[in-house]
Amino acid sequence: MITKIHDKIVGYHYSNPKAYQSMQTTGIDGHISFDFEKFAGLIPRKRFIRLGYGHFLPDESHEGVIEGLLEPEPNSWLENSEFSYLWNSLMHDICREKEVLLLSFQLKPKDKAYIVERAHVERELYKESKGFGISTKQSMNDAFKKYWESRVPVFEYKQNYNLSQLTIWSGIEFNRLNVEWIKPTDEVWTRVLDNKW
Repeated sequence: MITKIHDKIVGYHYSNPKAYQSMQTTGIDGHISFDFEKFAGLIPRKRFIRLGYGHFLPDESHEGVIEGLLEPEPNSWLENSEFSYLWNSLMHDICREKEVLLLSFQLKPKDKAYIVERAHVERELYKESKGFGISTKQSMNDAFKKYWESRVPVFEYKQNYNLSQLTIWSGIEFNRLNVEWIKPTDEVWTRVLDNKW
């Protein structure tokens, strides 16, 4: 369910205090970035689709994005029988520093914010373990094409995806970021393993 405050859509992004401190300075980790040299905040860095995949997709599909969620702990990610280890996998990638931090921010119409159906990629990643054959470059390209084509502007999203993922192609200014909480990584990881979200 989308978190709305007075009909406003709120996004969530997991990070850590070290990265949050870096968001307070311009550029990326204090270094100049051509697109964000005078920008302080959450910067799109991770490629939406890795280079070498997504054959014949537009260049924008390989640009950096901010990945997030529409609620801090979505049931569709936590309790999904089709992708039973998805939340563990996501949180494993996040739990790499001493502390975990959860950010929230109100989305605005000017943001290049979309909801995508993450299930297209996850089905391909789970393919072999589910007994549906081996993933190939072609089948992965097909999954990435569906993933790209599933983009819906966040304000038009009808809550009809199995694994909705917030994906933003523009930065979120530092003054728009709210720290929801900071917790020790051990505490967060224990909750993940115990599935006590």
